[in-house]
Amino acid sequence: MNFLWSGLSVFLLVISMVITGCKPDTAVNIDEEREAYHMDAKSKLFAEEFEAAVVGFEKALEVNPNNASAHFELGLINYLHLKDYVSAIYHFQKLLEMRPNHMMAVQIKDHLERCKMDFASTVTLGPLNQNTETRLKNLVETKEELETQIKNLEGQLAQMRQVLSAQSEALNRNRQNARTESLVNDSKNPKSNAPTQTSNQGGKGKTNPTAMQNASVSTPKFRKHVIRSNDTFYKLASHYRVDFKSIQSANPGVNSIKLQIGQVVNVPYPTKTASR
Repeated sequence: MNFLWSGLSVFLLVISMVITGCKPDTAVNIDEEREAYHMDAKSKLFAEEFEAAVVGFEKALEVNPNNASAHFELGLINYLHLKDYVSAIYHFQKLLEMRPNHMMAVQIKDHLERCKMDFASTVTLGPLNQNTETRLKNLVETKEELETQIKNLEGQLAQMRQVLSAQSEALNRNRQNARTESLVNDSKNPKSNAPTQTSNQGGKGKTNPTAMQNASVSTPKFRKHVIRSNDTFYKLASHYRVDFKSIQSANPGVNSIKLQIGQVVNVPYPTKTASR
């Protein structure tokens, strides 16, 4: 096994010398590999004593921190054999910084990316610290409080809808009752809206005083009005062409300032003296 590693190393060295023509970088590599600790570490590597080889190459770096060959070997050992991806990444990066034009730069960059991916796959999230746990707990509690508030608001909204629905039904009933009452009054007093009768005895074109008196007696005193939004006694007086005070007199005990929607009030019929 040692023989095979030695032969392979010599073969690669010869090939690199042929390709590069023994350029300065190649000469530097040879000098680095001839360092005593480096050579001893190399023999440990051939014997597959990887941890001992790591110690040897690290000593070679202590002697010469710019020993790119030692960084290369340490990168490969940590990546391929010891699975120490952090150390492998460090040594590969140092090698590329020192020798960006290294003959195996493409392969080294590929190893570097694979190391990063393998390292990322081994990283797991540790336990949360106390501050983060407290913040998460507070957020959960706040969420629960907001959900409770939302439920309460939804309940209040449902109650308000029920109240509005009941008020709307009451308003519709009051309006219907007012219409019914108006129709009943009209049916009981058919002469209330009839023109003034003329006397057959007094000749054509003359008014019958008795008929006028009977019509006046049978005419109801008030009409009914169902209060709507923004209604006031002043508006009713203007609309029905009656005096404001007459409306007040027709509704004793009614607070004109606090009229309620759906409330039924009395509106007197206009007279000659009614204000317009």
